[in-house]
Parts: sequence; structure tokens; C-alpha cells
Amino acid sequence: MNNLELLTVDSGQKMAELFSKIEFFEIYLECFAQPPYEEYFTAEEVAGLFRSYGDKGIIIICLDAELSRCAGFVAAVPVTADAEIAAIAQANGIEPADYWFLEDVGVGKAYRHRHIFSNMEQELRQKIAGKGILSRTQKDNMPSLKAHKKLGYRIVQGMTQMVTYKHISGEIRQDERVFMKYLPK
Repeated sequence: MNNLELLTVDSGQKMAELFSKIEFFEIYLECFAQPPYEEYFTAEEVAGLFRSYGDKGIIIICLDAELSRCAGFVAAVPVTADAEIAAIAQANGIEPADYWFLEDVGVGKAYRHRHIFSNMEQELRQKIAGKGILSRTQKDNMPSLKAHKKLGYRIVQGMTQMVTYKHISGEIRQDERVFMKYLPK
């Protein structure tokens, strides 16, 4: 990965320090303020989300050390740490204590098609050995669905969630997200 390195962040404090030192928010916007999501966020909201992820779980950051910028990120928490996701999992026959949930995943445009998601996700698997992983994406987000499938994730039939978000236009919108799961062998 040349000048790219993987960092494991396991505390909100460590994430807050990184957020202030590296180009992170801009990459997050690249991933979610543009199609297919077109969501609106402030830097403070994103910093707060990732501090929370660091306190509850693990964040794997792919850092472009040469440019001091985030190339990609995977933020995961135990499913039991997210009450809404735990309830959805339980209702679909999935034991929450046996899984982690990918809360946020993204790779900056300049870094796509370089196996960065795969490398970060593999690093995460090592940190949570023996646990299954749930992920969620828009039902029509073909690049995300394809990337997950390559890593062994399969869509959980009937397991969906309506997500409400603020669109970049300022409107409050909803869309349906599908869940995928990975089980270690």
C-alpha cells in the first residue's frame, strides 16, 4: 500500500486527536455528501460520531501518511452497543452478542479500487476474532454491495431499516437500507 498505513483507534480521545491532525472530514464528505447518499453533516457531527465509535468499539483508518489525510475508514461497534441495530438483528434471528456492526465505512475517491476497504475490514476481523459482522448500505448502492460480497458478506433476506437523514438540499429524507452479514469460518 506504499505510503498508506492502517491505524487502529480504540478510544474517543485518540479519535478526537486524529480528527484535529489529519484530513478526515473532507474524505467523509466525499463518501456521503455525494451520490448515492447526498447527506448533510457538519464537522462537529462527524467528530462526535467518531468519538462515540472510538469509545464503544474500534475504528480502522487507512492513513495516507505522505499527505496526512484519511484514505478510508471502518468504524465498528458490538451490535449490543447499538440498541436499534440490536433490536433489528434479534427480530431477524441474529443473536446481537455474536456480532459487530459496521457503523460507518468509506474510502476516498482517489483511493478507490486499491483494496483499501478489504485491507481495513481484514484488520478489523483480526481485532474481533470469532465474531460475525453485520453491515448496512442503501439497497441500490451496487459498488458497496459488490465490495461486501467479495469479502464474503451475504444479504440477510428481509432485514432492512428505514433511515432518516438530512439531505444536502436541507430536506429530511428517508431511504431503505439492507443488511449483510459475514460469519467467520
